[in-house]
Amino acid sequence: MRTAFVLPLLLLAGTAGGEPPPEHPELPRPAGLARLVRPAEGTAMPLVILLPDALGEDGRAEPYVDSLLVRGIATLALGLDDPRDEPSDPAATPEAVAPALAWAAENGFAVGSTGLLGFGLGGRAVLAAASGRPAVALYPGCAALRLPEEGPALVLQGGDAADVCATLPTRPGLEIRAIPGAGHGWDVPGAISPVPGAAAARSRRGRVAARPPGPGRHPGRG
Repeated sequence: MRTAFVLPLLLLAGTAGGEPPPEHPELPRPAGLARLVRPAEGTAMPLVILLPDALGEDGRAEPYVDSLLVRGIATLALGLDDPRDEPSDPAATPEAVAPALAWAAENGFAVGSTGLLGFGLGGRAVLAAASGRPAVALYPGCAALRLPEEGPALVLQGGDAADVCATLPTRPGLEIRAIPGAGHGWDVPGAISPVPGAAAARSRRGRVAARPPGPGRHPGRG
């Protein structure tokens, strides 16, 4: 599972043909309504749980879901509930991880091979709740960031907001990378070239301008 989490991530890997229809289980709160995509065959398969940014799942998970699927890895994307009555989506909190893991165990997934991926506020959440599981946090913001004390973890932060990241403690298995020229929510649909800046990312501050990496760069490349 560690090898599947080295870099985000998988955007260059292609997508799955003949993707099976997604399932929509209702998990205990605060995980809530989720979208499960899994390979057509196999049992006890590995799973990645995806936590959204502050305002819920908005489509940016799709390339990651596709790329994991072609590797035989199922995904459970949280954040499908309508959060309009709450300041941010409850699925973007550390407390959403435990019910998602419990659901996975009850439904035959290889919980020992389960990883976490989070966008923005969800990235902060997966780092706080990792407890040794592989975790990837995309643009979580480095100020007051709670890093896992054990297990493999990767933090990718846009270079225009990464100054604080250089002050964070490091350890074996933890990698913190700044992506030059990238802003918050570089993978929001519509924010990646050829239509850069055409979308608004969702963060704990509400909607902010999304900006992809600068010309010729991509988060999945060095």
